[in-house]
Amino acid sequence: MKKAVILLVPILAILAWFGLPGRGSKESAPATPSVTVVPELIVPSAITWQGAAPTQSVTDAAEVFKRAFWRRPSGEDEILHAERHEWSDADGVARWQWFIVVKASPGLLKDLRDDNTFGLVAAASGPAATDAPAWFEFNPEDVSEMHSRDSGLRLMFSKGDNTLYATASGYGFTKGAAEPTPVIRTAPISGRLPSTSPPTPES
Repeated sequence: MKKAVILLVPILAILAWFGLPGRGSKESAPATPSVTVVPELIVPSAITWQGAAPTQSVTDAAEVFKRAFWRRPSGEDEILHAERHEWSDADGVARWQWFIVVKASPGLLKDLRDDNTFGLVAAASGPAATDAPAWFEFNPEDVSEMHSRDSGLRLMFSKGDNTLYATASGYGFTKGAAEPTPVIRTAPISGRLPSTSPPTPES
């Protein structure tokens, strides 16, 4: 009996050791599966096009901002929406348009509105352009507009905050006229006799 007790004590000690929290080789918890975060796919807005759909749409916000305002966005410029459309043919971009909505930084507002970098003129605000994305909408009474003289570029500044709505459209470079066929001039053959017949005297 004593031998059984002596053998039982170490066994109980070993079991107690493995039973304590954080001790021994207790069963490990299932590992959390690794999750690959896939960025949300940015796709062009669903637009009912008046004519042919564009051959390319750009939704890289920083790229659209740079091509719109000829500068990179600062850390204070919050781009809410941005989209650029291009129509191309065998000769390159034939037509383009872009739309952007920005919570503009003080520096951007100063350059575009106060310093009028693009030489725009004040104008009565109108509705958004045709073929505009659904997110490009505003109340004309709530914004002040500046646009180029041909209305190709429009900037709408919110009267209530620093929101800027902007859009522009245009065409690709006009193909130049074909080069004229060069005229090849040949020098007369030199010799003792003239290359033309002498004039015939009148009778």
